[in-house]
Amino acid sequence: MNNDRRSVVWQISGLFAAALVARFGMLIIHPFDGLYGQDAFAYYDYSIALRQALALGYSLPPFFWPIGFPLHLVLAFSVVGVQPIAVQLISIIAGASIAPLTYLVTREALIDLDPARAQLAGLVAGSIMIVAGQLMISSLSIMADAAALMWATLSAWLLLRYVRQQRSVDLAFAVATLSIAILCRWAYALLIVPWAITVLVVWREHWPSIRLKRAVALTLIALCISGSLIGGQLLLNPSHAGDLQVYSWDPLNAVRNQVSNSDGSFQFVLPMALFYAKPLIDPNYVFPVLLPILIAGLAVLRRLERSTQALLILWPLIQFVFLAGVTWQNPRFVLAYFPPLVVWVGLGFDRLWIQQPSWRRGLLGLIAISWIGATIWSVRVVGNFVAAKTLDLDRVQHVADQLPNGSTVLTFGLTATLQHYSAFNTVELFNETPTTLKSRICGQTDVYAYLDVNNIDRQWTGLAPETNYRWLIDHSGLEMIDQYQGYSLFKMGEQCR
Repeated sequence: MNNDRRSVVWQISGLFAAALVARFGMLIIHPFDGLYGQDAFAYYDYSIALRQALALGYSLPPFFWPIGFPLHLVLAFSVVGVQPIAVQLISIIAGASIAPLTYLVTREALIDLDPARAQLAGLVAGSIMIVAGQLMISSLSIMADAAALMWATLSAWLLLRYVRQQRSVDLAFAVATLSIAILCRWAYALLIVPWAITVLVVWREHWPSIRLKRAVALTLIALCISGSLIGGQLLLNPSHAGDLQVYSWDPLNAVRNQVSNSDGSFQFVLPMALFYAKPLIDPNYVFPVLLPILIAGLAVLRRLERSTQALLILWPLIQFVFLAGVTWQNPRFVLAYFPPLVVWVGLGFDRLWIQQPSWRRGLLGLIAISWIGATIWSVRVVGNFVAAKTLDLDRVQHVADQLPNGSTVLTFGLTATLQHYSAFNTVELFNETPTTLKSRICGQTDVYAYLDVNNIDRQWTGLAPETNYRWLIDHSGLEMIDQYQGYSLFKMGEQCR
Protein backbone atom coordinates (compact mmCIF):
# COMPACT_ATOMS: atom_id res chain seq x y z
CA MET A 1 0.00 0.00 0.00
CA ASN A 2 1.57 3.32 -1.07
CA ASN A 3 1.73 6.34 1.23
CA ASP A 4 -1.19 8.13 -0.44
CA ARG A 5 -3.51 5.15 -0.09
CA ARG A 6 -2.39 4.54 3.49
CA SER A 7 -3.08 8.19 4.29
CA VAL A 8 -6.57 7.96 2.77
CA VAL A 9 -7.39 4.85 4.80
CA TRP A 10 -6.31 6.55 8.02
CA GLN A 11 -8.32 9.66 7.22
CA ILE A 12 -11.43 7.66 6.36
CA SER A 13 -11.08 5.65 9.56
CA GLY A 14 -10.53 8.79 11.62
CA LEU A 15 -13.61 10.53 10.22
CA PHE A 16 -15.78 7.47 10.79
CA ALA A 17 -14.47 6.99 14.34
CA ALA A 18 -14.97 10.67 15.18
CA ALA A 19 -18.53 10.61 13.79
CA LEU A 20 -19.29 7.43 15.71
CA VAL A 21 -17.93 8.85 18.97
CA ALA A 22 -19.94 12.05 18.41
CA ARG A 23 -23.16 10.06 18.05
CA PHE A 24 -22.62 7.86 21.08
CA GLY A 25 -21.52 10.92 23.02
CA MET A 26 -24.76 12.64 22.06
CA LEU A 27 -26.72 9.68 23.42
CA ILE A 28 -24.88 10.04 26.72
CA ILE A 29 -25.83 13.71 26.88
CA HIS A 30 -29.39 13.13 25.64
CA PRO A 31 -30.53 9.51 26.23
CA PHE A 32 -32.91 8.45 23.47
CA ASP A 33 -34.11 5.07 22.15
CA GLY A 34 -34.68 6.24 18.56
CA LEU A 35 -38.49 5.93 18.69
CA TYR A 36 -40.62 9.05 18.34
CA GLY A 37 -43.77 10.37 16.68
CA GLN A 38 -45.57 7.77 14.58
CA ASP A 39 -43.24 6.84 11.70
CA ALA A 40 -40.31 5.52 13.74
CA PHE A 41 -42.63 3.20 15.67
CA ALA A 42 -44.15 2.06 12.35
CA TYR A 43 -40.71 1.11 10.99
CA TYR A 44 -39.85 -0.74 14.19
CA ASP A 45 -43.12 -2.66 14.41
CA TYR A 46 -43.14 -3.54 10.72
CA SER A 47 -39.57 -4.83 10.88
CA ILE A 48 -40.59 -7.26 13.62
CA ALA A 49 -43.51 -8.47 11.48
CA LEU A 50 -41.25 -8.71 8.42
CA ARG A 51 -38.71 -10.76 10.37
CA GLN A 52 -41.41 -13.23 11.36
CA ALA A 53 -42.78 -13.43 7.81
CA LEU A 54 -39.34 -14.11 6.32
CA ALA A 55 -38.55 -16.71 8.99
CA LEU A 56 -41.82 -18.57 8.29
CA GLY A 57 -41.69 -18.17 4.50
CA TYR A 58 -44.81 -16.00 4.34
CA SER A 59 -45.40 -13.26 1.76
CA LEU A 60 -44.26 -9.73 2.56
CA PRO A 61 -46.67 -7.91 4.91
CA PRO A 62 -48.16 -4.67 3.54
CA PHE A 63 -46.39 -1.43 4.45
CA PHE A 64 -46.76 2.23 3.53
CA TRP A 65 -43.06 2.81 2.73
CA PRO A 66 -40.46 0.89 0.70
CA ILE A 67 -38.92 -2.18 2.24
CA GLY A 68 -35.22 -1.32 2.10
CA PHE A 69 -34.84 0.14 5.58
CA PRO A 70 -36.91 -2.57 7.30
CA LEU A 71 -34.62 -5.17 5.71
CA HIS A 72 -31.68 -3.39 7.36
CA LEU A 73 -33.53 -3.67 10.66
CA VAL A 74 -34.22 -7.38 10.20
CA LEU A 75 -30.48 -7.87 9.77
CA ALA A 76 -29.82 -5.89 12.95
CA PHE A 77 -32.33 -8.00 14.87
CA SER A 78 -30.49 -11.16 13.85
CA VAL A 79 -27.24 -9.77 15.28
CA VAL A 80 -28.30 -7.83 18.37
CA GLY A 81 -31.79 -9.15 19.11
CA VAL A 82 -35.26 -7.63 18.82
CA GLN A 83 -34.85 -4.38 20.72
CA PRO A 84 -34.76 -0.68 19.75
CA ILE A 85 -30.98 -0.37 20.20
CA ALA A 86 -30.46 -2.93 17.44
CA VAL A 87 -32.37 -0.74 15.02
CA GLN A 88 -30.84 2.48 16.28
CA LEU A 89 -27.38 1.08 15.60
CA ILE A 90 -28.23 0.90 11.89
CA SER A 91 -28.94 4.63 11.79
CA ILE A 92 -25.90 5.45 13.95
CA ILE A 93 -23.50 3.49 11.74
CA ALA A 94 -25.09 4.80 8.53
CA GLY A 95 -25.00 8.40 9.77
CA ALA A 96 -21.37 8.09 10.88
CA SER A 97 -20.44 6.60 7.47
CA ILE A 98 -21.60 9.70 5.63
CA ALA A 99 -18.60 11.72 6.93
CA PRO A 100 -15.95 9.51 5.27
CA LEU A 101 -18.12 9.04 2.18
CA THR A 102 -18.40 12.83 1.75
CA TYR A 103 -14.62 12.96 2.12
CA LEU A 104 -14.30 10.40 -0.69
CA VAL A 105 -16.69 12.28 -3.00
CA THR A 106 -14.78 15.54 -2.47
CA ARG A 107 -11.42 13.85 -2.92
CA GLU A 108 -12.56 12.12 -6.10
CA ALA A 109 -13.71 15.43 -7.59
CA LEU A 110 -10.27 17.02 -7.06
CA ILE A 111 -7.83 14.13 -7.23
CA ASP A 112 -6.74 14.80 -10.82
CA LEU A 113 -5.64 18.30 -9.79
CA ASP A 114 -3.54 17.28 -6.79
CA PRO A 115 -4.01 14.24 -4.49
CA ALA A 116 -2.71 16.10 -1.41
CA ARG A 117 -5.06 19.02 -1.99
CA ALA A 118 -7.91 16.60 -2.64
CA GLN A 119 -7.33 14.97 0.75
CA LEU A 120 -7.32 18.30 2.61
CA ALA A 121 -10.53 19.43 0.90
CA GLY A 122 -12.07 16.06 1.68
CA LEU A 123 -11.17 16.37 5.36
CA VAL A 124 -12.85 19.78 5.52
CA ALA A 125 -16.02 18.42 3.92
CA GLY A 126 -16.05 15.22 5.96
CA SER A 127 -15.57 17.06 9.24
CA ILE A 128 -18.75 19.07 8.64
CA MET A 129 -20.73 15.83 8.49
CA ILE A 130 -19.46 14.70 11.90
CA VAL A 131 -21.52 17.20 13.88
CA ALA A 132 -24.20 18.59 11.52
CA GLY A 133 -27.39 18.91 13.58
CA GLN A 134 -30.02 17.41 11.29
CA LEU A 135 -27.80 14.52 10.29
CA MET A 136 -27.12 13.91 13.97
CA ILE A 137 -30.85 13.73 14.71
CA SER A 138 -31.42 11.33 11.81
CA SER A 139 -28.44 9.24 12.92
CA LEU A 140 -30.06 8.67 16.32
CA SER A 141 -33.58 7.99 15.02
CA ILE A 142 -35.18 4.78 13.81
CA MET A 143 -35.94 6.27 10.41
CA ALA A 144 -34.76 5.58 6.87
CA ASP A 145 -33.04 8.93 6.26
CA ALA A 146 -29.48 8.16 7.36
CA ALA A 147 -29.39 4.75 5.69
CA ALA A 148 -30.79 6.08 2.40
CA LEU A 149 -28.32 8.98 2.38
CA MET A 150 -25.40 6.66 3.12
CA TRP A 151 -26.19 4.47 0.11
CA ALA A 152 -26.77 7.49 -2.16
CA THR A 153 -23.47 9.11 -1.13
CA LEU A 154 -21.64 5.82 -1.65
CA SER A 155 -23.23 5.63 -5.10
CA ALA A 156 -22.07 9.17 -5.90
CA TRP A 157 -18.48 8.28 -5.00
CA LEU A 158 -18.59 5.13 -7.14
CA LEU A 159 -20.04 7.15 -10.02
CA LEU A 160 -17.20 9.68 -9.77
CA ARG A 161 -14.74 6.80 -9.83
CA TYR A 162 -16.41 5.69 -13.05
CA VAL A 163 -16.13 9.24 -14.39
CA ARG A 164 -12.37 9.16 -13.83
CA GLN A 165 -11.52 5.57 -14.76
CA GLN A 166 -14.46 4.25 -16.87
CA ARG A 167 -14.37 0.91 -15.04
CA SER A 168 -17.61 -0.99 -15.59
CA VAL A 169 -17.53 -2.47 -12.09
CA ASP A 170 -17.72 1.03 -10.55
CA LEU A 171 -20.78 1.86 -12.64
CA ALA A 172 -22.47 -1.43 -11.73
CA PHE A 173 -21.93 -0.84 -8.04
CA ALA A 174 -23.05 2.80 -8.39
CA VAL A 175 -26.35 1.59 -9.87
CA ALA A 176 -26.77 -1.08 -7.20
CA THR A 177 -26.12 1.27 -4.28
CA LEU A 178 -28.42 3.96 -5.69
CA SER A 179 -31.11 1.29 -6.06
CA ILE A 180 -30.72 0.40 -2.38
CA ALA A 181 -31.04 4.08 -1.48
CA ILE A 182 -34.29 4.22 -3.49
CA LEU A 183 -35.52 1.11 -1.68
CA CYS A 184 -35.01 3.02 1.57
CA ARG A 185 -36.68 6.26 0.43
CA TRP A 186 -38.50 6.73 -2.86
CA ALA A 187 -37.29 10.35 -3.12
CA TYR A 188 -33.86 9.11 -4.15
CA ALA A 189 -35.34 7.87 -7.42
CA LEU A 190 -34.95 11.48 -8.56
CA LEU A 191 -31.20 10.93 -8.59
CA ILE A 192 -31.59 8.59 -11.54
CA VAL A 193 -31.73 11.72 -13.73
CA PRO A 194 -28.41 13.36 -12.69
CA TRP A 195 -26.73 9.95 -12.48
CA ALA A 196 -27.84 9.09 -16.03
CA ILE A 197 -26.83 12.51 -17.39
CA THR A 198 -23.41 12.13 -15.76
CA VAL A 199 -22.88 8.78 -17.47
CA LEU A 200 -24.02 10.13 -20.83
CA VAL A 201 -21.58 13.03 -20.54
CA VAL A 202 -18.77 10.58 -19.72
CA TRP A 203 -19.64 8.51 -22.77
CA ARG A 204 -19.66 11.59 -24.96
CA GLU A 205 -16.27 12.71 -23.63
CA HIS A 206 -14.72 9.25 -24.04
CA TRP A 207 -16.75 7.83 -26.93
CA PRO A 208 -13.82 6.26 -28.87
CA SER A 209 -12.90 4.13 -25.83
CA ILE A 210 -16.51 3.42 -24.73
CA ARG A 211 -17.98 2.32 -28.09
CA LEU A 212 -21.61 1.62 -28.84
CA LYS A 213 -21.69 -2.08 -27.92
CA ARG A 214 -20.18 -1.44 -24.53
CA ALA A 215 -22.55 1.48 -23.87
CA VAL A 216 -25.55 -0.67 -24.73
CA ALA A 217 -24.26 -3.52 -22.55
CA LEU A 218 -23.67 -1.19 -19.58
CA THR A 219 -27.15 0.30 -20.01
CA LEU A 220 -28.74 -3.14 -20.00
CA ILE A 221 -26.76 -4.15 -16.94
CA ALA A 222 -27.88 -1.00 -15.12
CA LEU A 223 -31.51 -1.62 -16.05
CA CYS A 224 -31.31 -5.23 -14.89
CA ILE A 225 -29.77 -4.29 -11.53
CA SER A 226 -32.17 -1.44 -10.76
CA GLY A 227 -35.16 -3.22 -12.25
CA SER A 228 -34.65 -6.39 -10.24
CA LEU A 229 -34.18 -4.48 -6.97
CA ILE A 230 -36.82 -1.77 -7.32
CA GLY A 231 -39.32 -3.39 -9.68
CA GLY A 232 -39.10 -6.65 -7.77
CA GLN A 233 -40.34 -5.02 -4.60
CA LEU A 234 -43.31 -3.36 -6.30
CA LEU A 235 -44.29 -6.63 -7.95
CA LEU A 236 -44.07 -8.52 -4.65
CA ASN A 237 -46.18 -5.99 -2.76
CA PRO A 238 -47.54 -2.79 -4.36
CA SER A 239 -48.57 -1.45 -0.93
CA HIS A 240 -44.96 -0.32 -0.41
CA ALA A 241 -45.61 2.49 -2.88
CA GLY A 242 -48.18 4.10 -0.58
CA ASP A 243 -45.79 6.96 0.12
CA LEU A 244 -45.81 7.87 -3.58
CA GLN A 245 -49.60 8.06 -3.70
CA VAL A 246 -49.94 10.88 -1.17
CA TYR A 247 -47.47 13.21 -2.89
CA SER A 248 -48.45 15.85 -5.37
CA TRP A 249 -46.21 18.40 -7.08
CA ASP A 250 -47.07 21.91 -8.22
CA PRO A 251 -44.41 24.47 -9.23
CA LEU A 252 -46.58 27.23 -7.74
CA ASN A 253 -46.10 25.69 -4.30
CA ALA A 254 -42.61 27.19 -4.41
CA VAL A 255 -44.08 30.60 -3.57
CA ARG A 256 -46.85 29.35 -1.28
CA ASN A 257 -46.74 28.99 2.48
CA GLN A 258 -50.37 27.91 2.94
CA VAL A 259 -50.97 24.36 1.67
CA SER A 260 -53.09 21.27 2.27
CA ASN A 261 -52.13 17.63 2.02
CA SER A 262 -53.13 14.25 3.44
CA ASP A 263 -51.94 15.43 6.86
CA GLY A 264 -54.30 18.42 6.91
CA SER A 265 -53.93 22.17 6.36
CA PHE A 266 -50.77 24.14 7.13
CA GLN A 267 -49.79 27.79 7.41
CA PHE A 268 -45.99 27.86 7.22
CA VAL A 269 -43.77 30.82 8.02
CA LEU A 270 -41.77 30.53 4.78
CA PRO A 271 -42.82 29.60 1.25
CA MET A 272 -41.63 26.17 0.14
CA ALA A 273 -38.70 27.38 -1.97
CA LEU A 274 -37.26 29.55 0.80
CA PHE A 275 -37.66 26.80 3.38
CA TYR A 276 -35.76 24.30 1.25
CA ALA A 277 -33.05 26.87 0.42
CA LYS A 278 -32.31 27.36 4.15
CA PRO A 279 -29.60 24.65 4.31
CA LEU A 280 -27.20 27.09 2.62
CA ILE A 281 -27.13 29.12 5.86
CA ASP A 282 -28.85 26.88 8.42
CA PRO A 283 -26.63 25.81 11.35
CA ASN A 284 -28.28 22.39 11.14
CA TYR A 285 -26.55 21.89 7.79
CA VAL A 286 -23.91 24.30 6.48
CA PHE A 287 -22.89 26.61 9.34
CA PRO A 288 -23.52 30.23 8.19
CA VAL A 289 -19.87 31.38 8.34
CA LEU A 290 -19.06 28.84 5.61
CA LEU A 291 -21.36 30.41 2.99
CA PRO A 292 -18.54 32.45 1.31
CA ILE A 293 -16.44 29.29 1.02
CA LEU A 294 -19.43 27.42 -0.43
CA ILE A 295 -19.91 30.15 -3.06
CA ALA A 296 -16.22 29.90 -3.94
CA GLY A 297 -16.78 26.18 -4.42
CA LEU A 298 -19.41 26.84 -7.05
CA ALA A 299 -16.79 28.75 -9.04
CA VAL A 300 -14.45 25.76 -8.80
CA LEU A 301 -17.05 23.51 -10.44
CA ARG A 302 -16.43 25.30 -13.75
CA ARG A 303 -12.89 23.91 -13.81
CA LEU A 304 -13.88 20.29 -13.26
CA GLU A 305 -14.85 17.78 -15.94
CA ARG A 306 -18.35 18.27 -17.30
CA SER A 307 -19.45 14.90 -16.01
CA THR A 308 -18.37 15.84 -12.48
CA GLN A 309 -20.09 19.19 -12.86
CA ALA A 310 -23.28 17.44 -13.94
CA LEU A 311 -23.31 15.24 -10.85
CA LEU A 312 -22.46 17.89 -8.25
CA ILE A 313 -24.85 20.50 -9.68
CA LEU A 314 -27.83 18.38 -10.76
CA TRP A 315 -27.88 16.28 -7.58
CA PRO A 316 -28.94 19.15 -5.29
CA LEU A 317 -30.82 20.97 -8.03
CA ILE A 318 -33.28 18.19 -8.86
CA GLN A 319 -33.98 17.46 -5.19
CA PHE A 320 -34.53 21.15 -4.45
CA VAL A 321 -36.89 21.63 -7.42
CA PHE A 322 -38.92 18.63 -6.32
CA LEU A 323 -39.16 19.68 -2.68
CA ALA A 324 -40.03 23.27 -3.57
CA GLY A 325 -43.14 21.97 -5.32
CA VAL A 326 -44.47 19.58 -2.67
CA THR A 327 -46.81 20.37 0.22
CA TRP A 328 -44.70 19.27 3.19
CA GLN A 329 -41.98 21.16 5.03
CA ASN A 330 -39.71 18.77 6.86
CA PRO A 331 -36.03 19.38 7.70
CA ARG A 332 -35.35 15.65 7.25
CA PHE A 333 -36.04 15.90 3.53
CA VAL A 334 -33.14 18.32 2.96
CA LEU A 335 -30.66 15.57 3.80
CA ALA A 336 -31.23 14.19 0.30
CA TYR A 337 -29.09 17.02 -1.14
CA PHE A 338 -26.92 17.91 1.84
CA PRO A 339 -23.70 16.07 0.78
CA PRO A 340 -23.13 18.01 -2.47
CA LEU A 341 -23.50 21.30 -0.58
CA VAL A 342 -20.75 20.16 1.77
CA VAL A 343 -18.65 19.07 -1.20
CA TRP A 344 -18.99 22.61 -2.55
CA VAL A 345 -17.53 23.87 0.74
CA GLY A 346 -14.58 21.49 0.35
CA LEU A 347 -13.99 22.68 -3.23
CA GLY A 348 -14.19 26.32 -2.16
CA PHE A 349 -11.76 25.74 0.70
CA ASP A 350 -9.27 24.21 -1.73
CA ARG A 351 -9.51 27.12 -4.15
CA LEU A 352 -9.04 29.79 -1.50
CA TRP A 353 -6.26 27.79 0.19
CA ILE A 354 -4.26 27.71 -3.06
CA GLN A 355 -5.09 31.11 -4.53
CA GLN A 356 -4.97 33.15 -1.31
CA PRO A 357 -2.08 31.85 0.84
CA SER A 358 -2.36 34.87 3.13
CA TRP A 359 -5.90 33.78 4.03
CA ARG A 360 -4.93 30.34 5.29
CA ARG A 361 -5.04 31.14 8.99
CA GLY A 362 -8.38 32.84 8.49
CA LEU A 363 -9.72 29.85 6.57
CA LEU A 364 -8.65 27.45 9.30
CA GLY A 365 -10.21 29.81 11.84
CA LEU A 366 -13.52 29.78 9.96
CA ILE A 367 -13.50 26.00 9.79
CA ALA A 368 -12.76 25.79 13.51
CA ILE A 369 -15.49 28.32 14.35
CA SER A 370 -18.01 26.47 12.18
CA TRP A 371 -17.11 23.11 13.71
CA ILE A 372 -17.34 24.38 17.29
CA GLY A 373 -20.53 26.30 16.51
CA ALA A 374 -22.10 23.32 14.76
CA THR A 375 -21.21 21.07 17.69
CA ILE A 376 -22.85 23.40 20.20
CA TRP A 377 -25.86 23.83 17.91
CA SER A 378 -26.14 20.08 17.42
CA VAL A 379 -26.23 19.47 21.18
CA ARG A 380 -28.98 22.08 21.43
CA VAL A 381 -31.22 20.81 18.60
CA VAL A 382 -30.83 17.16 19.59
CA GLY A 383 -31.76 18.18 23.13
CA ASN A 384 -34.90 19.90 21.85
CA PHE A 385 -35.74 16.87 19.70
CA VAL A 386 -35.35 14.40 22.57
CA ALA A 387 -37.29 16.75 24.87
CA ALA A 388 -40.31 16.39 22.56
CA LYS A 389 -40.16 12.60 22.98
CA THR A 390 -39.74 13.03 26.75
CA LEU A 391 -42.84 15.22 26.80
CA ASP A 392 -44.81 12.49 25.02
CA LEU A 393 -43.63 9.98 27.61
CA ASP A 394 -44.75 12.37 30.37
CA ARG A 395 -48.19 12.56 28.74
CA VAL A 396 -48.39 8.77 28.60
CA GLN A 397 -47.31 8.41 32.22
CA HIS A 398 -49.83 11.03 33.31
CA VAL A 399 -52.76 9.29 31.68
CA ALA A 400 -51.50 5.91 32.89
CA ASP A 401 -51.69 7.27 36.44
CA GLN A 402 -55.32 8.31 35.87
CA LEU A 403 -56.82 5.20 34.24
CA PRO A 404 -56.92 1.47 35.00
CA ASN A 405 -54.77 -0.88 32.90
CA GLY A 406 -56.70 -2.41 30.05
CA SER A 407 -58.81 0.70 29.41
CA THR A 408 -59.63 1.55 25.81
CA VAL A 409 -58.10 4.90 24.85
CA LEU A 410 -58.94 6.64 21.58
CA THR A 411 -56.13 8.97 20.63
CA PHE A 412 -54.38 10.68 17.76
CA GLY A 413 -50.75 11.75 17.42
CA LEU A 414 -49.81 9.92 20.61
CA THR A 415 -51.03 6.52 19.45
CA ALA A 416 -47.74 4.71 18.92
CA THR A 417 -46.23 6.06 22.13
CA LEU A 418 -49.25 4.86 24.13
CA GLN A 419 -49.10 1.46 22.44
CA HIS A 420 -45.44 0.95 23.31
CA TYR A 421 -45.26 2.52 26.76
CA SER A 422 -48.63 1.75 28.36
CA ALA A 423 -50.99 -1.15 29.04
CA PHE A 424 -54.01 0.42 27.34
CA ASN A 425 -56.02 -0.86 24.41
CA THR A 426 -55.12 2.03 22.13
CA VAL A 427 -57.29 3.01 19.15
CA GLU A 428 -55.99 5.33 16.41
CA LEU A 429 -58.70 7.93 15.72
CA PHE A 430 -57.37 8.58 12.20
CA ASN A 431 -58.26 5.04 11.12
CA GLU A 432 -61.84 5.10 12.43
CA THR A 433 -65.19 6.19 11.02
CA PRO A 434 -68.40 7.06 12.90
CA THR A 435 -69.67 3.56 12.10
CA THR A 436 -66.62 1.77 13.50
CA LEU A 437 -66.49 4.09 16.50
CA LYS A 438 -70.06 3.20 17.40
CA SER A 439 -69.27 -0.51 17.47
CA ARG A 440 -66.08 0.09 19.47
CA ILE A 441 -67.46 2.26 22.28
CA CYS A 442 -71.21 1.85 22.59
CA GLY A 443 -72.04 -0.55 25.40
CA GLN A 444 -68.40 -0.72 26.49
CA THR A 445 -66.92 0.36 29.84
CA ASP A 446 -63.66 2.13 30.59
CA VAL A 447 -63.53 3.89 27.23
CA TYR A 448 -61.67 7.20 27.06
CA ALA A 449 -60.31 9.68 24.52
CA TYR A 450 -56.94 11.43 24.94
CA LEU A 451 -56.62 14.16 22.34
CA ASP A 452 -54.86 17.39 21.39
CA VAL A 453 -58.08 19.19 20.55
CA ASN A 454 -56.38 22.41 19.38
CA ASN A 455 -54.34 20.50 16.80
CA ILE A 456 -57.40 18.63 15.56
CA ASP A 457 -59.37 21.85 15.12
CA ARG A 458 -56.49 23.75 13.52
CA GLN A 459 -54.96 21.20 11.15
CA TRP A 460 -57.49 18.45 10.50
CA THR A 461 -60.71 20.27 9.63
CA GLY A 462 -62.90 18.05 7.45
CA LEU A 463 -60.58 15.06 7.77
CA ALA A 464 -60.97 11.83 9.77
CA PRO A 465 -59.60 13.02 13.14
CA GLU A 466 -61.84 16.09 13.24
CA THR A 467 -64.89 14.26 11.84
CA ASN A 468 -64.56 11.48 14.40
CA TYR A 469 -63.98 13.91 17.26
CA ARG A 470 -67.19 15.77 16.34
CA TRP A 471 -69.08 12.47 16.23
CA LEU A 472 -67.82 11.63 19.73
CA ILE A 473 -69.07 14.99 21.00
CA ASP A 474 -72.49 14.52 19.43
CA HIS A 475 -73.06 10.81 20.07
CA SER A 476 -70.94 9.46 22.92
CA GLY A 477 -71.64 11.82 25.81
CA LEU A 478 -67.99 12.89 25.84
CA GLU A 479 -66.99 14.38 29.20
CA MET A 480 -63.65 16.08 29.87
CA ILE A 481 -62.06 14.84 33.10
CA ASP A 482 -58.47 16.11 32.86
CA GLN A 483 -56.00 18.24 30.88
CA TYR A 484 -52.22 17.88 30.74
CA GLN A 485 -49.52 19.38 28.49
CA GLY A 486 -51.93 20.25 25.66
CA TYR A 487 -53.86 16.96 25.77
CA SER A 488 -57.41 16.59 27.08
CA LEU A 489 -58.66 13.37 28.67
CA PHE A 490 -62.31 12.51 28.06
CA LYS A 491 -64.54 9.75 29.36
CA MET A 492 -67.30 8.31 27.22
CA GLY A 493 -70.77 8.81 28.68
CA GLU A 494 -73.16 5.97 29.45
CA GLN A 495 -75.47 6.98 26.65
CA CYS A 496 -74.08 6.24 23.21
CA ARG A 497 -76.00 6.41 19.94
